[in-house]
Amino acid sequence: MRLGVHASIAGGVSRAVSRAVRLGCNCVQLFCHSPRTWDVGPVEEREVEVFRAERKNAGLWPVVVHTSYLINLSSPDNDLYRRSVELFSMELETAGVLGADYLVVHPGSFLHGTIDSGIERVVDAIKAARRRQGGRRGRSAAVEILIENTAGGGSQTGGSLEDIGRIIKGAAGLKVGLCFDTCHGFASGYSMDNTCEADLLVRRMDKEIGLERLRLIHLNDSKGTLGSRLDRHAHIGMGRIGTEGLRAFINHPKIKDIPLILETPKKSERDDPENLERVREMRRNG
Repeated sequence: MRLGVHASIAGGVSRAVSRAVRLGCNCVQLFCHSPRTWDVGPVEEREVEVFRAERKNAGLWPVVVHTSYLINLSSPDNDLYRRSVELFSMELETAGVLGADYLVVHPGSFLHGTIDSGIERVVDAIKAARRRQGGRRGRSAAVEILIENTAGGGSQTGGSLEDIGRIIKGAAGLKVGLCFDTCHGFASGYSMDNTCEADLLVRRMDKEIGLERLRLIHLNDSKGTLGSRLDRHAHIGMGRIGTEGLRAFINHPKIKDIPLILETPKKSERDDPENLERVREMRRNG
């Protein structure tokens, strides 16, 4: 089982590796800079060297970079869209420099536009980011872009598997896959309460997107009820999905080898170890 957490980069991106290793993880997710600022630059070369060396020594796979929260690839606002595409392109390039395997991005919100225009904007942004790879094309071309499903609140793009499928089809040939977030999926209306419901969800995923495109699972419980559209993550087994549902989902024979990254609340130093142990127990008792 490939199991990891979203690790802090406080003190430098390489610190995310040591933090993951201390927790017994064999994969990791991180930001490549502060996720709440537009003003970012490249990672220092020395830090890149340390990160790549420590990742190799630790045997971490996959390494996942999560994009900034500011990016909105569905935005109908031309200025915000331009800035989003620029930052997204830079983060794709940085992910390649770090040797990351995946870059996860939220598709954003179409606001006063339409879902169709939002999907078209996301596809165009992916195409633009790939075109801008320039001299570092070899590195960033190796990074697969993963579209993360959303809780579907308001004007969010990506609240349905159909939305994600349309984005992936529109970006055919550009190395794009799916990151499925269990909290977001449950909040948007996809039940996984038991083995039967989990199987129906996996079948739906295969129909709308293709299981061969599922690369990563963000494993989170949900504070919101089924279909609530509430994007509020809960500790594993302590939310509305619950232990039985999460166990049924991660042990489904068609997806049990997909890497799992936890994005559960972090209010104390015990939170990550306890959530990781709950997942390991779910797998042992699956």
